[in-house]
Amino acid sequence: MQRIFAPKPNRMRPILLLSLLLTVSHIAVSQTEDPEYYTENFLRYEDHTYRPTIKTVILQQEGTDGSLPMIELGSGTRLHLQFDDLEPEQRQLYYSLEHCNADWVPSNVMKSRAIQGLQQDLLQDFRYSFNTRQQYLHYSLVFPNDNMKILLSGNYLLKVYEDGDPTNLLLTRRFMVYTTQAKVAARVKRPSMMDLRDTHQEIDAVVDVGSVQITNAPSAVKMVLRQNNRWDNAVWLKPFSVNSQSITYDYDDGRNCFPGGNEYRWVDIRSLRMQSDRVKKIYRDSVLVEVALLDDPVRAFTSYRSLTEANGKFYIRNQEGSEPEVDGDYAWVDFSLPFEAPVVNGNLYLFGSLCDWQFKKGFRPLYDYQNKAYKSRILLKQGIYNYSYVFQPSKGGPGDESYIEGSFFNTENDYQILFYNRQYTEVFDELIGVGQINSIRNQ
Repeated sequence: MQRIFAPKPNRMRPILLLSLLLTVSHIAVSQTEDPEYYTENFLRYEDHTYRPTIKTVILQQEGTDGSLPMIELGSGTRLHLQFDDLEPEQRQLYYSLEHCNADWVPSNVMKSRAIQGLQQDLLQDFRYSFNTRQQYLHYSLVFPNDNMKILLSGNYLLKVYEDGDPTNLLLTRRFMVYTTQAKVAARVKRPSMMDLRDTHQEIDAVVDVGSVQITNAPSAVKMVLRQNNRWDNAVWLKPFSVNSQSITYDYDDGRNCFPGGNEYRWVDIRSLRMQSDRVKKIYRDSVLVEVALLDDPVRAFTSYRSLTEANGKFYIRNQEGSEPEVDGDYAWVDFSLPFEAPVVNGNLYLFGSLCDWQFKKGFRPLYDYQNKAYKSRILLKQGIYNYSYVFQPSKGGPGDESYIEGSFFNTENDYQILFYNRQYTEVFDELIGVGQINSIRNQ
């Protein structure tokens, strides 16, 4: 359950403080646990965490902080998975990889065609945290490796589970392996539809398929547009026109448009001793450090303002340490959004990669009637976090970022263009072309 109000400084006696510190991992977990989220432990083909003690899951290219979980087949580039377990007892963890089609359902390809070597392997690299109030185990995995090599391009699901039992899941993460058989070019421009020109961004793409054998393109190929590495608002497109050399995706009816949104807000908790620019107060005399942030303003009715941010990502950093993976501490971070009255017919959520781009109950602010503000309390590891406020209607469906943040054509966004093909004789989708473009640089 979320605690709405920030506690006053706690003058605990030393013996009581020691007792609380010894049980801090259980306290931190129980206060953020969302029973509904973790109750049904069935396999999901998405980024999902199945245990309330598993935190700060990161999957990116090895040695490249903030990169996408995407590698070129046969390039030698590897992916790096990291996560913390706030229950600091060593587990016998295993991992496996599963090939999926473009729509993230399991493909019918034989496992031995997609993966060479072991079909599951031990995850053996872990370290204990040190000099932290919150104890945890930090796990690390680099793949593909000598025990498990990837043979096919396409979508993959990484699964981590306990005791060699694939149903006893800890987490799942999506990643992609691509080839460059097809060349993808794209541009970002103002939408063709007049009512979207100031609020949205249009992505037009053309794919050079001159060196690819494609049979019946409308059914064989799939194009996916993504904004800032998100899957929740991904756009799927059918070819606009097809010839022997190229396939174009150039619509003027809005189907290839995204709300521009606004530049992401940020919180900097690299230091738990000194206040950064958005920190109002740091409480250090409770079990875990608590960071109270300055109020977040509503930006829906303001003009666009350029800000330096990271398009919803987060980076683990610790100014007081040298190894943030294991000496970065966890802290309670208190968010506050002044609002005259609670919203109706839906809920607000904190949104970004810090919540896997999903509407999680633990990231839903609660309305404080006394102070007329939405407040939330999130357990975060030291670092820099981007976030925004998104409204989701009670009936479900995509969230509306413009409700609180506004939406502008000028906003800086990254876009990924994924081009899949299913060969006539095959039963699975391959990712044969990838493009990336930025809305400001247009490259």
